[in-house]
Amino acid sequence: MGMLLRLLSQFQLSLKCYAIALALLFTFPFVLSSNVQAASLSFTYDEVNDLVGDTLQGLEIRLNNLGRFNGRNHHRKNSSYVRFKGKSISSFNVEPYNVYRLFGRTHSYYVTDIKSSVINVTAQDKSFYLSLDFELDGAELEGRCVTKVSRKRYKECNSFLPNVNFTQAKVVARLRPIAHKGSLSFYISSAKIVGDVNIEYCNSWFLGFFCTEFVQIPDKTEKLKKQIASKLKVFVNSQRMRDQVANNIREKVLGNLATVSSIQLTDDEIIVKGRLKRRRR
Repeated sequence: MGMLLRLLSQFQLSLKCYAIALALLFTFPFVLSSNVQAASLSFTYDEVNDLVGDTLQGLEIRLNNLGRFNGRNHHRKNSSYVRFKGKSISSFNVEPYNVYRLFGRTHSYYVTDIKSSVINVTAQDKSFYLSLDFELDGAELEGRCVTKVSRKRYKECNSFLPNVNFTQAKVVARLRPIAHKGSLSFYISSAKIVGDVNIEYCNSWFLGFFCTEFVQIPDKTEKLKKQIASKLKVFVNSQRMRDQVANNIREKVLGNLATVSSIQLTDDEIIVKGRLKRRRR
């Protein structure tokens, strides 16, 4: 049913574009002397909402920086990525988060293969809010320990850090529609990772004090989430990602009918300004 509604929404948008084009061509004969004609199309946020959600269904995010011990630490560089419609937009690096140095040992948290799953989009406050849920299976953060045994030699050690699980972890991003390369695309104005920290190891009074006050796991976890959200915002806003979204919307809605030059947001409508193309005879 959801897919049927999205298809109907896309059809309605395309039909509206063609209807306005036909009205211009048949109502104003002088338009026929030119290959293009300026036009302004108005859409409600609800009309565009399903299109946005459908367009972004191909967005995939993987967060990871844990690998095998490499002689110095467990850091696997550039193992996080953003993909769209199966095409890699960018891979990026998430640094391990050093929680504590104690008795010559460094205890660090690593992100362990968190992947996005379900995407939801809602319209609100002249924007679209993207909610990207993560598949949560096992620990999301794992502790590792290394100790220095000589000037250039390290070895693994037992970490006292408990595994950290997230409850209902997701990326929440605010999207602003923009005109891009003759089509419609989006810019992420803000992004954050939300989710409650769940550490069963820390449930008792003593261990709760140890986790929150001594090691400060919740505070350090929040800082790690902010670091990741900041990087996601940069890479999802990349030129390549904007191009992919613009091309997708052009194929789904605009086709060879129109090019978009600017977008104006009001409280109730998205006003798309551009040029309608007349088919050559």
